[in-house]
Amino acid sequence: MKKLGKYEGIVRLFLLLIVLPIAVYQLSLRSTVGLWIEVCRSERRIAESRTDSVSLSAAGTVHSIVPDTTDRIAGGGLLDSLGRFQADGKIAVVRYTPYLTRDGNDFALRTAEIVLSGTFSPLLKTLDRLERSLPDGRFLSTEFKTVRRGRQSSLQLTILVQQLTDKP
Repeated sequence: MKKLGKYEGIVRLFLLLIVLPIAVYQLSLRSTVGLWIEVCRSERRIAESRTDSVSLSAAGTVHSIVPDTTDRIAGGGLLDSLGRFQADGKIAVVRYTPYLTRDGNDFALRTAEIVLSGTFSPLLKTLDRLERSLPDGRFLSTEFKTVRRGRQSSLQLTILVQQLTDKP
């Protein structure tokens, strides 16, 4: 084995102490450290938002979270507006199930599960119209699924909506 000369020890020490840690960081630890910094920033933002009683909307305007006075889920207003938004009668309401999720002293949190059936384009148009016309409700989830009955298949859209209302 050839020797590097009289500076072989110093070169190996330099490679071990300087080059190896830089290579390990670049090849394996850089993305992990970046994610850790991002998590710390997110935790800080969440902690700051919990201390404030106002929230920012997507447009950047500040509004406080105030419960609604009209209960559209239990009163059937959501179902009525859904009937208005059905695209040319190509959509059928399969199931509408309202739930009382949480009941407080001065508020009520209600959840509605809506199952619609039809073709993809009218279902998507109805979902868009419903999201635009329901400012007092929060959409939790939407799910498309295909239901087969024998040889026939139909597309169903399941929507979960929540609304926070004042108690009179």
